[in-house]
Amino acid sequence: MKKSNLSLILVFRLQVTLLAIPVLISGFQCHAQSSQNEVSMVNLDKDNDMTLEGNTKIVSQFSNLPLVEPTIAAHPSDENILAAAAMVVTDVNKPYQSCRLSSFISLDGGKKWEETAHDYWGYDPWIAMSENGKTIMSWLGTPGNFQHSFPLNVFTSNNGGVSWLPKVQLFKGKGHGHDGTKLVGLKKTFYLTTVRFNANMGADVVLYESNGGPFNEVGVISGEGKRLNFCEPAILTNGHVVVPSLHYNGKVWAHIYNPKDKSISKAHEVSQNPKVGRGYARMAADTGLNSAFKDNVYFVRAVADGKSSKGVWLNTSTNGGRSWSIEKRIDLFENPRQSKANVASIAVNKNGVIGISWVDAQHDTGQLAYDVYFTISKDGGKSFQRPLRVTPVSSNPRTTKNADVANKFIGGGHYLGLTSRADNNFQLLWSDSRQGFFQLQTATIKIKQRELDVE
Repeated sequence: MKKSNLSLILVFRLQVTLLAIPVLISGFQCHAQSSQNEVSMVNLDKDNDMTLEGNTKIVSQFSNLPLVEPTIAAHPSDENILAAAAMVVTDVNKPYQSCRLSSFISLDGGKKWEETAHDYWGYDPWIAMSENGKTIMSWLGTPGNFQHSFPLNVFTSNNGGVSWLPKVQLFKGKGHGHDGTKLVGLKKTFYLTTVRFNANMGADVVLYESNGGPFNEVGVISGEGKRLNFCEPAILTNGHVVVPSLHYNGKVWAHIYNPKDKSISKAHEVSQNPKVGRGYARMAADTGLNSAFKDNVYFVRAVADGKSSKGVWLNTSTNGGRSWSIEKRIDLFENPRQSKANVASIAVNKNGVIGISWVDAQHDTGQLAYDVYFTISKDGGKSFQRPLRVTPVSSNPRTTKNADVANKFIGGGHYLGLTSRADNNFQLLWSDSRQGFFQLQTATIKIKQRELDVE
């Protein structure tokens, strides 16, 4: 790829987190809002049902290099099996041009981890695991070295990520390849979304499906020559898939894919008030068969208005993605410091408890050092508990060892890892600079097991 084209790729990659280009979608034009409403806080749940089980450092063979953009998945029925992946930055002054892929596996619930270094170079790992232990990992890039090219690679493991099959499925795409991947799985089915560039550097959201075999393209949400952004889809218990798409300063939509007739619905409006994202937006569905909120879908993002953060926002759908609530802020801190919210993540356990994590600077009076925070909702997103500080040590990512990595990944990546475990607790995975450069840390948040508060 020519140098000028590489520059375009890097610009577009930055815009994934800024959500910075208006688009055409599904045949109608979207205009920037002339004014956007302020968002009110959710109700406060005064209970405290969260217990932190400490922090565990995940040791990498790349012991002196930053690791960023971690992703994590849990075995649906075995609380001991966890799989993760992250980008290893091999040149801290050129983080967008020097990342390689590593994956990790824990067989004891997150206490000890084993690493597999993959000789693949590029961006954006994502990982998901099914009930039989089959694990899928996606990656944008090339084997052997960084080649300024971004095909989609899909890796497969049949044993929870302990080992990986030698054959990697490859999608070259169109134009300049892809930007971003998101994977979800339910039972034996996996879905993958990605942004695929077309010949004129516009980008469409593409949905791929796997029912035990290779992934096949099953749907496209067209940007009609403009730039779309996206986050992970959400699989419902009836097999339908909610596929989000969004753009800067205008709207967020959800399309619903029906696997029986391979159709994608019209655009259902999620929000007219997305503002500018700090990190990827995230989506999750409640698939607990006995949950009072089964098939609720939740859309979360950390947002900002210019340089001023506006907190962590949540929209909820109670009818499978066809209509959505007005967004509410869920970062219910007691202190009056301004929000520094970044890289929000969401997961839902089998009891219907929503868990949301993010990075913020609420513990540091100067608000230069960051911590990871976590909160839960037991009533389908109507109320949340006070945020739990997960990191016992605050850290400022702007260090000599992080160099330009801190500029590109101030929150430790454009996303961090969060998953619900088989025991209904939550597992967090993040990039932490408490020792001077980004290293992986993980923690289990135990949730008090009791009946949910249902109206």
